[in-house]
Amino acid sequence: MTKLKTICVVFSFFTLLGLSSCEDDDINSPGEAIVGPGTVFTRISASGNLTSFEAALEAAAGDLPTTLNGTGPFTVFAPNDAAFTALAESLGFEATDDISATDALLANADASLLMQILTYHVVPSKIEEDGFTDGSTLTTVLGNDLLVVVTEDDGVQLLDDTKLPETNPFSKIVQSNFFADNGIVHIIDKVLLPQAAIDALSFDTRPTLLEWAKGTEDLSLLAIALDTAGLADAFSKLDTARVLAPNNQAFEDLFDALGDDYTSFEDFDNEVEKSVLADILLFHVLPPANESTDLVVGPAVTLLEDNLVAVIADGSGFAFGDATAVTASTITADFDAKNGVVDIIDKVLLPQAALDFIALLASDDLATTVINTPQLSTLEEALIATDLVDAFTDALNVQDTTATNFTYFRPATVFAPTDAAFADLFDALGADYTSIASFDTEEEIALLKEILLYHVLASKVVSEDLVAGMVTTVSERDIDIINVIGSSNFVIGDETNDVNANITTSDILARNGVAHIIDKVLLPKSAIDFINAME
Repeated sequence: MTKLKTICVVFSFFTLLGLSSCEDDDINSPGEAIVGPGTVFTRISASGNLTSFEAALEAAAGDLPTTLNGTGPFTVFAPNDAAFTALAESLGFEATDDISATDALLANADASLLMQILTYHVVPSKIEEDGFTDGSTLTTVLGNDLLVVVTEDDGVQLLDDTKLPETNPFSKIVQSNFFADNGIVHIIDKVLLPQAAIDALSFDTRPTLLEWAKGTEDLSLLAIALDTAGLADAFSKLDTARVLAPNNQAFEDLFDALGDDYTSFEDFDNEVEKSVLADILLFHVLPPANESTDLVVGPAVTLLEDNLVAVIADGSGFAFGDATAVTASTITADFDAKNGVVDIIDKVLLPQAALDFIALLASDDLATTVINTPQLSTLEEALIATDLVDAFTDALNVQDTTATNFTYFRPATVFAPTDAAFADLFDALGADYTSIASFDTEEEIALLKEILLYHVLASKVVSEDLVAGMVTTVSERDIDIINVIGSSNFVIGDETNDVNANITTSDILARNGVAHIIDKVLLPKSAIDFINAME
């Protein structure tokens, strides 16, 4: 367990403050009528999520509780309990059944160093939240400065001495304006560290792999991609890895390759798209080989299982190969992170799963497949008449679990009757039915729609995956997949229990499923009852 190192410092907290008494003077404040009298220390003691901060004040040298009960005025940035837990764990302290990580930290803390850390959280003036100015500095009681950042949504962040250009260790004010007789308290989400504490604790200020992504301007799209794919948390927990980080232009090039429907990561708005994005990102993470993150020419294992990146010697550096013919070049190599190494590259590396997805996007949807097949023109007319064209396309790119919306991420199987099959149906219906236009009442159109949906399975089943047995269609009625004895072929039985449909052409692949052309219109019981009622 890491212990805090002792620093011998000559420091007079009371001299810096110029305090002459510890009496409570009446100070009017906007919140006084609500909170009543009390000092900043009593405000800290009364808060349920500042128990660690209160314990630290009591453990530090200099009798800080008495000081904070004094005249002031004070602005206190009080780290919440979660902030102390995070600091304790980052320094190697762990919770046990007997003691929390924070209690272990305070039990081992040097009182003088602890006083320096805590006085870095106090400004000898009263500043309400709307009094902070973006870019200004606050001189603390310790004497070190804090940088103020006011965000676009008027949030307030404080920057301590751990800041590096690639990191974002801002401490945010999460609750503000706890008024007191001698000042004000703002609750923050990170323990602020002055340089003396960083040096004493040998505190590792290097950014993590995730902080590199989130804190580097040219990797801002990578940071968004990690959030979109739900991988930010997993990235933050990487122990040791090498990340090949595509720059922003590389992701813009990826959008171009995906087509007009993809201009930002907001367009990755369904589970399949996010899954493909996650695969792409995991393909860029190289776990250590033989406990080393050094690059070695040859295939390199990635976090995407069974997918290797080719490491290629490129002059004095390395290039990287994926499932395409184009390699990625290194822009900047060997950024040292707390939990690994970052190389910025100029191309998004694509595994085979991503290429399959791109090929899927370039293929036709089921509606277009029907339209482009000459012997399915009557089926096309039927889809139009029943307003089912959109159900066979993926133009909306939005998953709908309640409607019949077959998309490439919710694929379908269509048993598509030929024009000749529809002609046979018209003959069976009688002289009043010569074409799809003959279905001109609401009842007839509803029947036609049910017939069409009786030809659709809500999953993609290619011919080699056909299995004999009853299968429920989108119409919620069953069809029968029947194996032809003595062959590997199948026919399709409907509720007539009479003539089966033969598959004349199989496996017409579409973006959102597959079509099998059949020589008979399959009839559900409702259609049979309709025909019988006409006799």
